[in-house]
Amino acid sequence: MLSIGDFSKVSQVSPKTLRYYDEINLLNPTFTDANSGYRYYDVSQLETILLIKRLKEYMFSLEEIKQVIESDQDQDLLQMTIIKKKKEISQKMQNYSLLLDRIVEDLTTLERGKKLMSYLNSIEVKLTEVPEMNILYLRKQMNVQEYGKYIGELFGRLTAEQFTPTGPPLTIYHSPDFNPESSDMELAVPIAEKNEQTRTLPTSLCATSTHVGSYTEMSSVYSKILKWIEEKGYKMNGAPFEIYQTDPNTTAPDKNVVEIYFPVSL
Repeated sequence: MLSIGDFSKVSQVSPKTLRYYDEINLLNPTFTDANSGYRYYDVSQLETILLIKRLKEYMFSLEEIKQVIESDQDQDLLQMTIIKKKKEISQKMQNYSLLLDRIVEDLTTLERGKKLMSYLNSIEVKLTEVPEMNILYLRKQMNVQEYGKYIGELFGRLTAEQFTPTGPPLTIYHSPDFNPESSDMELAVPIAEKNEQTRTLPTSLCATSTHVGSYTEMSSVYSKILKWIEEKGYKMNGAPFEIYQTDPNTTAPDKNVVEIYFPVSL
């Protein structure tokens, strides 16, 4: 057996971390001396600590790693978890790539002697009348992270009932403020059929703008619309909503097209 010091040297994991892994039952020593409290590890456990290190490099949480180890390193579970982590990392890389592009654009703006936020001047806002829509809807108080789950549920109903879509999907934001952990959101799809699962979204006069790009940049468009509403002397008259002209599952983030609407009145 190896002392915790020798095990630490070989695995290049600090004794403090090894003691913590023992406390959370992630990796327990083979033997602990009752008198001294010294921990000793079997040589075979080096493979386990190396697996833990590898999965940590893949940005696995300790809870995820624990599930893999407790499953006796079930290969199917490990493969499925690594595939999931690969998707998460790919998404982060894509987000960082978009962020880097934006930094380059901002530097170019500054080099030209313009204000950093001058891009807001290029956002066009106009007044439009949105016609009445019959919508299949799902309204929930939800964490924004649950959006994919609920939009999947809505489209499941759409497919199961063989309803006829008449327009792209939309989201109506009913909450008075922004709380990503608990927001009153209504997901909807305009359909031809009218029944107990549908409601009428009435005709509304709206200040609107079209956003092309990453969803993370949409707050700029929201800000410009609100400024336009104030400058033109209108008042907000209902919950804002977004209509999605592209599918984010099949569209590159910088190619997303979203129409943003704020109902207004004089």
